[in-house]
Amino acid sequence: MIACRVIRRSVEALMEPDAQEASSGRPSWKGTGFLTMTGVALFATVASTELHETFHLVVGRLAGLPAHFLALTSAGVTPSVAEHASPEALALMNRVAPIATMLLGVVALVAAPRLRRKAPAAVTDFIAWCAIFAIPYIGLQTMVTAAPVDTRGSGADFAAVLGGYFGVSLVPRTIVSLAGLVIFIASGFWLRTAVSECPEARQSRATPGERLRAVAFRRLVAALILGLVLTAMTVRSFVLLVNGNSRGLALLVRGIVVWAAMVALLVRWQEPGARGVRDHWLFPGLLASACLIAIGLLSHLGDYFLVGLLLALPLVTTAWSESAAGETEAR
Repeated sequence: MIACRVIRRSVEALMEPDAQEASSGRPSWKGTGFLTMTGVALFATVASTELHETFHLVVGRLAGLPAHFLALTSAGVTPSVAEHASPEALALMNRVAPIATMLLGVVALVAAPRLRRKAPAAVTDFIAWCAIFAIPYIGLQTMVTAAPVDTRGSGADFAAVLGGYFGVSLVPRTIVSLAGLVIFIASGFWLRTAVSECPEARQSRATPGERLRAVAFRRLVAALILGLVLTAMTVRSFVLLVNGNSRGLALLVRGIVVWAAMVALLVRWQEPGARGVRDHWLFPGLLASACLIAIGLLSHLGDYFLVGLLLALPLVTTAWSESAAGETEAR
């Protein structure tokens, strides 16, 4: 019964504007309903994924390759074609799509706050979710630079270009992969531009030191332990990757999950800024993630499973960056 009451109150909180925010004159975070936002998140993610693969297809054909969809989330050429194809054409097919996705993500990140007060909520939310997909993708694509080289379009794009075409050795590519983890983590801070309802209120955000001082000591200790675990996982990943063991990539991905758990311990979720990100973006994103994971498992599409696993995690960092200074929690 207690759990039911908690769930009911959470749903009611999502459906009604916060009284304190309403009285302050700040825009409400509840402009789009929970299920509608989940649908927008799913649509934006699937559309961004398929647009990325369409770039592979179109550029491959423009380069003279008989590119086609190898699967719903993969476009390229068959192994026999890749074996005899021009290296330049293969590199072009693999290179253009990730760069185009990254550029579109930056455009969406810049456009979202400019359109928020002018366009319908569904439009700006769609653009924001395109940024939520594509900005962390910059880090994710960089992370897989040390993946096994597959130039036919069914593997990691940066690995195919740097390793397959330019012949960059494994150690430099591994260093780039670790840099990708840092970029993915940083993306959560950049995303606040897309999700913030009050860009003009940024001056009221707390400094990192103020946020940490406001967190209970036991949560700081737990976060520190997770930080040490993340460090050990990153070192272990580096050792595996430089020795040609692709399990190091899976360890890097798990590192993202550990980072999100660590930051979640540091967020004061009752603070209005963090609560707004949680209710309006993170919760719908988690439901959309569950749907993508289910699609990936049922259809054996590993890309959707991976996207579902990682989609909402940067928003935990966004919630932390949106927090304002407040009273210290009980120790």
